[in-house]
Amino acid sequence: MWRATLRGLLARKVRLALTALAVLLGVAFISGTYVLTDTLDQSFQGFFRQKVAGIDLVVQRPGAFEGDRDRNRVPDSAVTEVRQVAGVQSAYGFLQDYAQFVDQKGASIQTGGAPTFGLTWSQKGNDGPLKILPRSVRRGGCLVGSSREPRRDGEVAMDVGTATAYNFRPGDEVDILLQGPKESFCITGLFSFGTAKDPLAVTFAAFDVATAQRVFDSPGEVDQVFVVADSGVNPVALRTKIQNSLAGDYEVVLGEAFAASQSADVTSFFSLLTQLLLGFAAIGLFVGAFIIFNTFSILVAQRTREFGLLRAMGARGRQVVVAVIAEATLVGVIASVAGLFAGIGLAALLLGVLGSVGFEVPSGSLVISQRTLVVAAAVGILVTIAASVAPALRAARISPMAAINDIRSSAERSLHWRWVIGSIFIAASVPILIIGIERSQNALSITDEIWIVAVGALLLFFGAVTLLAAFARPLVAVLGMPLLLFGVSGSLARANAMRNPRRTSATASALVVGLALVGLVTIFGASAKVSVADTIDRGIRADLILKAQQFANFSPQVADLVKGVPEVDAVAPFQFGNVRVDANEETVAGTALSQLDRVADLGLTAGVISTDDPNGALVSTAAAQRYRLKVGSSYYLLGPETPTQARPVVITGIFSQDDFTGGLPVSFVVGESKYAELFGAKSQDSLIYLSTQSGKADAAQREVKKIVQADFPNVSVLTRQEYKNDQEKAIDRFLTITVALLFLAEIIAVLGIINTLALSVYERTREIGLLRAVGTTRRQIRRMVRGESVLVALLGGVVGITVGIIWGWAFTSALKTRVNIISIPITQLLIFVALSMVAGVIAAIAPAWRAGRLELLEAISTE
Repeated sequence: MWRATLRGLLARKVRLALTALAVLLGVAFISGTYVLTDTLDQSFQGFFRQKVAGIDLVVQRPGAFEGDRDRNRVPDSAVTEVRQVAGVQSAYGFLQDYAQFVDQKGASIQTGGAPTFGLTWSQKGNDGPLKILPRSVRRGGCLVGSSREPRRDGEVAMDVGTATAYNFRPGDEVDILLQGPKESFCITGLFSFGTAKDPLAVTFAAFDVATAQRVFDSPGEVDQVFVVADSGVNPVALRTKIQNSLAGDYEVVLGEAFAASQSADVTSFFSLLTQLLLGFAAIGLFVGAFIIFNTFSILVAQRTREFGLLRAMGARGRQVVVAVIAEATLVGVIASVAGLFAGIGLAALLLGVLGSVGFEVPSGSLVISQRTLVVAAAVGILVTIAASVAPALRAARISPMAAINDIRSSAERSLHWRWVIGSIFIAASVPILIIGIERSQNALSITDEIWIVAVGALLLFFGAVTLLAAFARPLVAVLGMPLLLFGVSGSLARANAMRNPRRTSATASALVVGLALVGLVTIFGASAKVSVADTIDRGIRADLILKAQQFANFSPQVADLVKGVPEVDAVAPFQFGNVRVDANEETVAGTALSQLDRVADLGLTAGVISTDDPNGALVSTAAAQRYRLKVGSSYYLLGPETPTQARPVVITGIFSQDDFTGGLPVSFVVGESKYAELFGAKSQDSLIYLSTQSGKADAAQREVKKIVQADFPNVSVLTRQEYKNDQEKAIDRFLTITVALLFLAEIIAVLGIINTLALSVYERTREIGLLRAVGTTRRQIRRMVRGESVLVALLGGVVGITVGIIWGWAFTSALKTRVNIISIPITQLLIFVALSMVAGVIAAIAPAWRAGRLELLEAISTE
């Protein structure tokens, strides 16, 4: 049996190659995802470890939330206190804040969303995690002597990655955006974090401590105190001594724990990225499973006589099952091993692409963990085996005598159970979707109840796929009517697609998966864009919006500058932060309440916007219901400025338009003084809304740009329409990436159509020969195969987009608090259906070419 299995595999190697390719692509996506995200994660982890290399303990203020990054700063006096504790070898303050370089052309350096850090050079020379690299100094520049660390005001050290990318050298002058207008500094050296020489598109500007405290507006303060213990001193025991010696509210953590907490957000991001990419890989493998099932089902039907002979020679049904599964296992093993190597190559390619667009990855080998090898290989092999079980069991049920005579029953198996099971799935999906939508709309977090909608969506999909075999024949009959215009070849194509509805539906189902998801993403994206536009139109009255690039905050001095522009009537800067309310985190906006009604429409449903009470606050309708608040209610908000003492607010108004920014729903709106009480007086602005005099918006925009961008080149001055376009571009980028990833599934589905057609051509060799004998030309044969392929692809496209529309409606309805308008872009969806037909034409190229090349006499004589 094993020899027969191997010989059978070799005899059908071409027919199994496309099946193996489908598995290979799915496994490559899995292994590539793991290698890429593990490599990036380790690179970032390496940076955080290098940041505290040699540091035993870290002293800092407590945060309002677990893992809170927004903490009060530590006075220099605490550094002195820590140094005096017995067992401390050294202690120095570390300060980190926003600092963005400006290139030689006067434009702020963009990092694609990566942070732009400024930090202190607190160590002595290279005796610490920061290392000045030996680089030549530019002649005639601002630096005399060799490159070194910054020592005084007006000096800065630049990370080597940024310097290399933008052609900076020691001795060059560089402008930097900080808390206020850009300032000019002399580059004294280029540095790395230990061995991490290319910090992943993150930019770093290092200053001496005094300069950092000045430019970060934190005189006499640092973020943390880094402590090195004496040799032989237990850091845990020293931590207790330091904690007891400090007078005030501090926490002392181990250096490793501090590095882990600092990298927690990065680790969480890469974990989410990994899950998302693995989701796309799973979709690809799921589609591949349809192909494997279909391929082995066809092969089993074509090998009826072979299995019958094996049974007649004494092979038991169990041995036949094992033989078929063994073939699938070998295919899975070969494809998985090849997919592993392909995935590693894919990860290396993507890292190179990231480097070419400025997202440099530190030098080092790819991270290929044991988990990657085991999971990717196991998934590929198990999916292949699982998809082959049903065809294998069917092979074992073949009657030996019927098989020897090659009696293939022309009577189709009943589709009764398909009707029953499919109808149950569909019927069950409806109430689950309705319940999930209702509960998701009322949930505090969109992830709390959305899983119910996902369950309903899956039941709908399985119901549609199960019923597809029952509906395939009438659907193909209708969809294939235009083919009748092509005469005999069109009629035969339509008849062939209708001949075996199980095979047609199984092949089309592979396309259904990908196109349903494409439809979902397209509808969600279109709805999000319409909702964002509607939100901006309804929530923003301002004529101009000022925002920083890369979602950064900017200096409050910008608002002061634009207040003097004659054409500007009202200026309202906005700051945003998170506070704790009971056990929840809520978003708070701080602004000039006296100007709020002139630049934004919050849809006030009760109360007024009061500027009299410093504790006055507005609350959204949803938050008011959540905390049972009404006008006049008092409540408490816990912010990072006072993490152990909540601050009171008095509700003066309730508003319905919780998103008046085009992307950030807000629960509470407070005045500038209350916001400073919660977050500190040095908070920076996120947005500025400007209202202009009637008919002078264009003149105001020109004047504001002239004033602002001279000192703040990172701040954009946008009209309301430009701001709307900017928000929509972000959605378009998300859609483009998502749809591109989903097309992996479509590529695999096209491979399935090619495979099915190729096997069908082989199966109908004699039939094709007889057609040729009665006068059908090679061109008509090729057109017949192409027509059948297009019909299968069109069936998958129509059903897939239909399921996608329902999915899109369900998920968008569930997210009504974020996406308030449902938009179904019919034109885009029809384009995807048309593309499925194009995929059908492409899939038919090789099978149609082979069918047209069959020699008439050889084809007729084929058994």
